[in-house]
Amino acid sequence: MTITVAVSGINAIDNPGPGTGIIRSLKESDLDIRAIGLAYDSMEPGIYMKELIDYSYIMPYPSGEKQSFLNRLAYIHSREKIDIIIPALDAELPLYIALENEIKAMGIKMLIPTKKMFELRNKSRLKEVAEKIDIKIPIYYNCNSREDLMSALPLTGFPCMIKGPFYEAFKANSYPDAEAYFNKIAVKWGYPIIVQQFVVGDEFNVIGCGNGVGENMGLFAMRKMTTTGLGKVWNAVSIQNEKLLKKTADLVEELKWQGGFEFEVIIDSSNGDIYLIEINPRFPAWVYMASSCGVNLPARMVKYLLSEEYQSHSDYKSGQVMIRYTWEVVKDMSEFAAMSTNGEA
Repeated sequence: MTITVAVSGINAIDNPGPGTGIIRSLKESDLDIRAIGLAYDSMEPGIYMKELIDYSYIMPYPSGEKQSFLNRLAYIHSREKIDIIIPALDAELPLYIALENEIKAMGIKMLIPTKKMFELRNKSRLKEVAEKIDIKIPIYYNCNSREDLMSALPLTGFPCMIKGPFYEAFKANSYPDAEAYFNKIAVKWGYPIIVQQFVVGDEFNVIGCGNGVGENMGLFAMRKMTTTGLGKVWNAVSIQNEKLLKKTADLVEELKWQGGFEFEVIIDSSNGDIYLIEINPRFPAWVYMASSCGVNLPARMVKYLLSEEYQSHSDYKSGQVMIRYTWEVVKDMSEFAAMSTNGEA
């Protein structure tokens, strides 16, 4: 049976979305998948990766009118008979959460966080989450003005991290650095901007998927080796850290987490303490690494939604290295023109 899965976040650029990794995981599973790409711009590379994505549609921006977004989904569903949607971008999740009942009424299944869960993973509420599972967080301050910034910097010291409310984080080594990054993020993402203590240690990420009643569908952890200028992982190595995996499982159980997630931490190099840095409420761009190592979470999510049996183990080998690379796809201008004009291709 062919399963039609629509996936967003197919912007495979220097700040890659998770969509292509999710679809690659599904295509390489034992499921028969027809993959539909949901894009927000006709230049998103995933649109033209026809070996991976069967057909793509342009969506209205999620910041726009709800009914227009829902109408577009209804049109796509009338064409494709979508079984499952996997939203893959933070910025669109509030809209999918708000429209969840309407989307389910169409016969489309999703596994996404509730509004309460989504708000709890906000960077300004990480202390509350960390306390629930007895781990630490770096000292941080929410800043809504230059005055807030200047008040926070003596308390965090240098270096420190300047972080946007949704995306982007920069390491600042001085007041001029901090102010420049603060202004850059404010223009792009707005407020509050987080000024955070810098913790010396390695960065680790754990990926998982919760079923909404406290159980996870398997966990996979990696250590970042190199990152891009935007702080996105470029190379990573799989690791088995029992304490980290246990704390992540505790988080899923405590929050009754629903859907995919990424748990970002720094482990203090001097004493092994775990500091919670961020919770992302969806699969990350490196999701295919976990799948290729034997923990295929997108496929498990699909099977769960279809009430099929799925594996839930977290068995994988340490020392598996992910190497991300760029690739050029050359298409005729007519394909781009068709996508720009018709909104689908």
